[in-house]
Amino acid sequence: MSTRTVAVVHPERMVAEAIAAALTRHPRLLVVGVSTTDAEATRWVGRVDAVVLHEEMEGAEQVAARLAEHGARVVFLGFTGATEGRRVSTRSAIAALVNALYPAARNAGSASGPRPLSSREREVLDLVARGMPGKQVARQLGISPKTVEQHKAHIYAKLGVPNQAAAVHRVLVQDGGPNI
Repeated sequence: MSTRTVAVVHPERMVAEAIAAALTRHPRLLVVGVSTTDAEATRWVGRVDAVVLHEEMEGAEQVAARLAEHGARVVFLGFTGATEGRRVSTRSAIAALVNALYPAARNAGSASGPRPLSSREREVLDLVARGMPGKQVARQLGISPKTVEQHKAHIYAKLGVPNQAAAVHRVLVQDGGPNI
């Protein structure tokens, strides 16, 4: 499965940036930017694979049509109760938005449960489970802090957990110790 480029369009910049930050945790999504107006949103035409678009934004339907014409998957974000397909409620979990943006990601590795971690991912998780912050993990392993964060995102996806605490919990409690 390849990475899907995504843009987030919401009239409130802080909300758009928060959604983008949440989406970056998914290893198959690459957030390339945010926009706050329909005019800004048109810059993503032909440049992204998928777009999160606030349903009540002025010009949303026209922008969605232009984006879709150029092959982008448009997912409307709004207050409606619908959580199927290309419309996701603001009351939904971020996983619902990820699934709407990249439906194939929903089934990645799900049939067999958690996927095995690479040796480097096991090293990162072992150090994190011991309480080391990301920068210290990076220094110890001779990699950049950004690479540590990428490894952690892959770990979360492979283990099917939402965050570091859940990954560490799985290792310490469910799997019997930090050497997984």
